Amino acid sequence: MRAASSVIVAVIVAGCALVPDPTSSPPAWGDRVPSPAPDVIAAQPVVARGPSSITLLPISPAGAVVGVAYRYDMPHCGINGPIDVDGTFWDAVGVAPDSGDFDGQPGTFRLTSPTEATFTASDGKVLHLVRHTGAKAFRLCS
Repeated sequence: MRAASSVIVAVIVAGCALVPDPTSSPPAWGDRVPSPAPDVIAAQPVVARGPSSITLLPISPAGAVVGVAYRYDMPHCGINGPIDVDGTFWDAVGVAPDSGDFDGQPGTFRLTSPTEATFTASDGKVLHLVRHTGAKAFRLCS
């Protein structure tokens, strides 16, 4: 009985160690969406190439916290470029596919849920985003 009690206590203690402390700070992302390391960028997997498009896999580091605003600069091609944040690409919602409103805009990226986010440009415009699963095709942009 005593041995069983010791095992139960050990399991409870180990389980409590896995529960995050609500007073602790968020993961070490800082105040900006981190960029992948240069060697990771150089080795980004290309799934397919076409005459006017490229299909990529995401390479961004994961670790964003829901509700935290991180500084982020949209790609120079805006919603048509690779918005690669928190380990996945993101799809724009509620904006015309050819919109240039967010091209290269500085602002903030904020997860509103594990699968949804917003980008708020420095001029106050808000772009709603949904997490994209897997590879994504992009038009070549200059």
